[in-house]
Parts: sequence; C-alpha cells; structure tokens
Amino acid sequence: MKTKIILIGLALAIGFSANAQIINPKETTKQKVEDRTNRKVDEAIDKGLDKIEDGISNIFKKKDKKQKDNSNDHSQTDNTNNSDTNQNTTQNGNTDFSKYKNFDFIPGKNVIFFDNFSDGSKARWKAYDENQLSISANQESNWLEMGGTRFAPINVGVLPEDVTIEMDAYVRNGKQPCGTLEISFVEQSEKDRLEDPSLDNSSTISISPITETPKNATISYEKKKNNEVIGYTMGFGFKTWQPELGNTHAHISIARKGNSVSVYINNEKLLDNIDLLNSDMKYMLAMNLQNYFVEETRMYITNVRIANGTSNAVSEVKLKGKFVTNTIYFDVNSSHIKPESWVTLKQTADAIKANSGNFLIVGHTDSDGADDVNLKLSQSRAASVKNALVKEFGIDASRLITDGKGENQPVSSNNTALGKAQNRRVEFIME
Repeated sequence: MKTKIILIGLALAIGFSANAQIINPKETTKQKVEDRTNRKVDEAIDKGLDKIEDGISNIFKKKDKKQKDNSNDHSQTDNTNNSDTNQNTTQNGNTDFSKYKNFDFIPGKNVIFFDNFSDGSKARWKAYDENQLSISANQESNWLEMGGTRFAPINVGVLPEDVTIEMDAYVRNGKQPCGTLEISFVEQSEKDRLEDPSLDNSSTISISPITETPKNATISYEKKKNNEVIGYTMGFGFKTWQPELGNTHAHISIARKGNSVSVYINNEKLLDNIDLLNSDMKYMLAMNLQNYFVEETRMYITNVRIANGTSNAVSEVKLKGKFVTNTIYFDVNSSHIKPESWVTLKQTADAIKANSGNFLIVGHTDSDGADDVNLKLSQSRAASVKNALVKEFGIDASRLITDGKGENQPVSSNNTALGKAQNRRVEFIME
C-alpha cells in the first residue's frame, strides 16, 4: 500500500515540477524559487507518508506548564511577554544574559500595535480563512493558534520605514507538523488580497522550525516586484529554535530601516540588513502559515508588538531627567526579566553611568488583576531591574532606589491591548 502511495506522491511532485518548467522556462531566478517550492511539496508528501505508516494519533500532546517563580506566585494577569524561561535562568533564579550580550536588536519606542490575546479575542486580526485562527491557552498565556491561512493585523496601516516587529512563537513538540511561518511586507494596494497565494509585490521572510534535516530550523527570504522575484536566498539552517531538542519557543525580532531588514530568532541574527523592500512601494504587514497540504499543521504566536522610533536613554535623561521604557520584558505574572531585554538594560546602565545622581526605578502594570497583586508585582519588577543593573553592569546599588505603582498611574487606556502594553513600563527618574 505504501508503495502505491509513494508512486502517487512522486507523480504529483513530478507534475508540479513539470508545470513550473512549462510556465516559466527561461526565468532562471524565478525557477530557483519554484524549485524550492517543489522541494517543500515533496517534503510534505514524505511527512504525510510517515504519518500514515506510523499511525500517529495524538500529535497535540499538551506540554507541561513551566514552574512559576515561587517568589512571584501571583494570580495577577498582567500579560507581558512569555517564553520558555527555564533555558534562560541561572541556578539562583536570575536571568542568564550570557547568550544575549552581543544581541543588538533595539525595539521601537512607540507602540503602534500590540496583541497578547489576553481577552481571548482574535478580533484585532483579519484572515482569509477565519476558521484557521483560534485562541489557545497554554503556559499561563493566550496564543493565536494558526492553521494554514494568510492573516493580518487590523488598523495598523502602512508600516513606517523605521519599524520593529516582535512576537513570541512556539510549536508543541519536535514531531508535530508545524509548517512554515511566512512574515510578509505586502504592498498597500494588495492588502485585501489575503486569498492570493502569490502576491505580486510582497517580500516575504519564511521560517521553518522543523525540517527534513533533524534538529535544525531554516530561514529564507524572497523579494518581489510586479510578480518577478528580484532577490532571494535559499533556506539555510540555524540552531536557536530546536523543537526536536525541546526548545519549542522562539522570540522573533524584525527591524526595518528603509529598504533593509534584519531578522533575529532568539539571540541569533540570521538576516543582517538584507535588501528586501522596494523604495517606490508602501508596505503593510501580513502573515501566513504555509501548511503544504498537511492539515494538522499548527503554530502559535503571542505578544505581537509593532513599534517605531528609537529610544536614547542617555539623551532623554539629560533633557528630561527621566527615561521611560516598555521594552524591559518580563515573564507573565513574574518579575523574571526576559533575556532579550539586554539592550534596553545596557542603554539604561549607560544613562545612569553618565550622571552622578541617584535614580528611582518605578515599575508599572496594566489594570488586569487585583490592585494589591499588581502593586506587589510592580515593586518586585523594579527590584529585579535594579538587581540586573548592579550585577550585569556594575552600577552601585546605593544609587538605585526602587518603587512600584501597580496600575495606579496609567499613561493610556486599559480598555485596549495597545493601551495596556503602553501602561506596562519601567521608569528611571534621576533624583
């Protein structure tokens, strides 16, 4: 039986390849891209055959919850960025920043869009197939569960030329088919063509955490103009997202500067200022989970943050006597600092060292959860920031005073996910 299926699969794959050659026999660059697509089809067929042979019946085994930091066992639901923290924690419970000390991604200062799905809603997104998007609760956070469909955030508009895009992503385990996450810059006029599998003027970054190569992920990109591929790279491997070794989570960071784009997965810079965009086009954001005909494909994202503008802690302290940031990220319901906060902490340390006075560190939360719990959480987060500044950057502890205001001093409405993201912040005030 399997022999017959293999022959059918090979026939289908050959058919795809033959059709591609007939349509564009002379377009060398595009042919390479089509060859890559054909190869992915073959891989999907092989995976489907393996599933039939092995009789996999329970792909979506729920991963055990990570144990919470006992010192911060709160019922508060202030949903900041969440990740697989066990791999980024030292024995004494402090954040292990060792892998991030060369991390140079600088998150945008002004938040344009944020969604952590804490209200259980997917209403801030539109999709070609709405049935392929749902909300999944796991590890104390809500995630957008993606099947195979293209989707986009609502009301974001044209992306600034200086913009950062961040998100947390995970797959259940190293055996589940998870597909390829495609993050696209879509030309403005094509924003409503979510059903189109190949937009004429979209430039796309493709990330596959599970591939035919064991214990290896791949990333590639494709630049298009007027339905012509004018720049691309074939997929190359990286190791920072390894579901087959239990590393099921990733923090994806993307920075756009004009036509150039850099991409990071966790601490690793994979694409460095590549020429991805066209200067005569205005772009909007869209994503797609490419499932390559495997219906069980699933991937999950949360803490989607789009922001522009660049913070400069040294100059802001000099001009205003204070520095305010919402890019020191904490695990949900915890004062544990996420390692990708390294750059912001370093900028803050530079500002403190540039001045002789003392600094008051004040933590703030959104309004989710009980007031008293939020107050304690904001205080413990401020203390964690102080500890990191002292331990990692040699700041004199006597110069740092900590406090927390909980949800009592919002800078924006707590009625929206965007407003809550702006309210979750840390302030450094020179005394």
